[in-house]
Amino acid sequence: MVGYPAVTRSFPQLASFALALITAYAGLATAGPRSPGPAPAPQSIREAVEPEEPVLPPRPGAPFAAQTWPQRVAVRLADVSARARARDWTADPTGDASLRRKLAELVRRAGPGVAVHVADLDEGTWLFDQNGAARLNPASNQKVLTAVAALELLGPDYRFETRLVRDGDALVLIGDGDPSLQLQGLHALASKALAAEALAGVRRIVIDERAFSPERVGPGYEEPPGPGPSYLAPSGALSLSFNTVETTVRTDGKAVHVEVTPASEHVTVVNKARPLRGRALEVTSTCEGGRTVLTVTGAAKRKPITVRRRICDPGKFAGEAFAAVLHELGGPLLPVESGAASAHAREVATLVSPPLSQILASALKYSNNFTSEQVVRTLGRRMSGAPGSWDNGRAALQAFWRAAGNDPRELQPENGSGLSLRGRVSARGLVRVLALARDEGGAAASIVPALAGAGGEGTLRLRMPGGHGRVRGKTGTIGGVSALSGIAATPDGRRALGFSVLINGKNLAMPRSRRLQDRIVLALLEHLDAG
Repeated sequence: MVGYPAVTRSFPQLASFALALITAYAGLATAGPRSPGPAPAPQSIREAVEPEEPVLPPRPGAPFAAQTWPQRVAVRLADVSARARARDWTADPTGDASLRRKLAELVRRAGPGVAVHVADLDEGTWLFDQNGAARLNPASNQKVLTAVAALELLGPDYRFETRLVRDGDALVLIGDGDPSLQLQGLHALASKALAAEALAGVRRIVIDERAFSPERVGPGYEEPPGPGPSYLAPSGALSLSFNTVETTVRTDGKAVHVEVTPASEHVTVVNKARPLRGRALEVTSTCEGGRTVLTVTGAAKRKPITVRRRICDPGKFAGEAFAAVLHELGGPLLPVESGAASAHAREVATLVSPPLSQILASALKYSNNFTSEQVVRTLGRRMSGAPGSWDNGRAALQAFWRAAGNDPRELQPENGSGLSLRGRVSARGLVRVLALARDEGGAAASIVPALAGAGGEGTLRLRMPGGHGRVRGKTGTIGGVSALSGIAATPDGRRALGFSVLINGKNLAMPRSRRLQDRIVLALLEHLDAG
């Protein structure tokens, strides 16, 4: 087994792990409109180092650190497969008949289009199954598969590195797919460049986005007319602030003031708003000539109103923001262009992200689509050795799904987030993926504190208050789809049940779907309490 730090199975301890760091991601580029929250600061910036020699294919039995990324992923897939085979996934021979009857009655009342699977994650037995193998749209429950696959195959301590190098007369900003890069990180890189006196003779800034393929919009991300919401943010190897901007609009009664953060020449503001009176204020984001255009219309109020909108070109947005920061700190105002660093470029500074286990909290607690797409493309890049794309990202998810002991016919992913009308997954497959979180020392254990907590935080904060500290899960909602998958545990965390409830179709209104999901989970808690 691949060695990771040991993780206790104590559910309360896992649930409280790193919550202060996790909440920094609240409400940004989510699966639906949410109020924005503070952004996380990058963890560290390290001194420039000489480029390492290329890593040769390891000899049989070579140390893990000497392996290429595709080889590392292959080793970890084999480990996942071995752990999955240790679970037989047979019916629980001592199962509670009253629990089965209760769940069966709840599902019967709901009508067609419902799949439910419940299993004892430690014993490897299932307690209840209704259409568990059926392929249904999981909505944002797809993020569970993406997150567990990334934790197992990349590792919970995996970090993204945004590099700044000097190449002739250019400063080159090299993206690594970091979903957590914020304005503070660009300040750190610019400050390091100034301190290292790396700007002499520099005439331009080049953005290097070769870590990902050129596609920016994930498959399944439909483009309906609208304001350009943050949950439809594009993806890119060099991305900033979840590829969104905060637009704050206010008036002093005479003029309307619009402030955009982060500031970037990539973004143009067209202010058509009027003070105080008129139709409702609206801020729309459109792509025009390769730039992001924010159009503000309607009536501005004295009380500031802030909305978050997506941008169009991630690399140009981040590059222009870096140019503005560098100029603000006393450097020259430099033009920005796309390109690539040469093999002779000299390192100036490297910005290191927080660990993957923390970054995933934005995708799981608050359903951030952007984070999941960045992660699935990174997963595809590391497994294939090619630039990260949705094609090799889906291939990585399918390989992981099979390694976790699932039928490949039960998975049809379209992207990493679940914002899709065509994505399909089975309820029992999601539960088997979650079972990896119960393995002692397994990397997937890091997913537990990153999930939303019933009656606590994230998208479950207003649901199942009686399950506080005992239920962790991921919600999923799009038109005609409601889903909930997660883990319910005893108060001491010694026993845990995995569950997945996928509801497709319009026979159940959204409030009724959520009530059904909550009743199923509360029934599981009663079963656990009965011993």
